[in-house]
Amino acid sequence: MNYRRTLVYVVSAALLSCLVANIAWAADDQSDPLKQISETFPKSVEMKNKGKLLEFCPDNTCHGFSASDKISVVTLKDFAYLYVYFFSDYYALSEWRAKEDVKNTAERVLSKPEYSGCRKGNSRESARCVLLDLSRNGKIKLLFIRYDEGQRNVVHENISEQLSERSSAPK
Repeated sequence: MNYRRTLVYVVSAALLSCLVANIAWAADDQSDPLKQISETFPKSVEMKNKGKLLEFCPDNTCHGFSASDKISVVTLKDFAYLYVYFFSDYYALSEWRAKEDVKNTAERVLSKPEYSGCRKGNSRESARCVLLDLSRNGKIKLLFIRYDEGQRNVVHENISEQLSERSSAPK
């Protein structure tokens, strides 16, 4: 009798563990904010350097986001999404930004507990705070990358200037 009970507990625990793992995997897959970008701009997002460089290239030019070893891939993706949604000046993004699910994803990223210190008067100001905080001390660097001259050209950008009040990106 004890053997059967123990077996039932072991099998139940194993099944529960698999179920929890599958739910967590599905949640991770759904919570990737870059899926929103990739669905509208196929093949425009690429992770490089073992998850430490993310490039968003809707044309022959790219926003690059370079992370230090202390930054997780999840945080790098959050940074890239917030930058592209709130501050990128790519013309092709205006229709994408207008989609309700895209707006909801930006709000979901901003509502993460790790960004609670950046809750400001509006979402754009909250995003600015998160981006400045994550870029402090070189944790994440903003790059401008061009492939339009037959080679890869990289220019390091000043994140503070790109996020300034006079930034021309749509709100």
